[in-house]
Amino acid sequence: MLERLLEQRDAVCHALASSSCTRGVENLTPDQWTTAAQLTSTLRPFVEITQLLSMTSYPPLSLIIPAVNGLRHGLCELTGGHDGLRDVLLRLVDENFGDIFDNDELCAATVVGLLICCCLSSQLWCMVHKHFT
Repeated sequence: MLERLLEQRDAVCHALASSSCTRGVENLTPDQWTTAAQLTSTLRPFVEITQLLSMTSYPPLSLIIPAVNGLRHGLCELTGGHDGLRDVLLRLVDENFGDIFDNDELCAATVVGLLICCCLSSQLWCMVHKHFT
């Protein structure tokens, strides 16, 4: 929702300034608009991971471990955004999921699972392409 608010910033500001229906509703200050933009960029990796993991009812472990790794990487590489919030979120991800990278068997299973998925996807693609051509 913050992203949509930021996209429509000019329209929101104009509507709040010109409408008598919005009496008592104040426009955001420039600092508040900046904070909203920073929050949007800081939380974007979480939105992307949530969308990815929501594609299936039960995301497999072979998807979860790379997703957590990608989330960590995304937070570490993020520029702009709210640095304090980003640091707290990165710490919480490490505290809650950091130990999965210490388990060699889980990491190996992730790689094997991804290879199997890729092979099955390739075979399925070949079967579908063969059927329709």
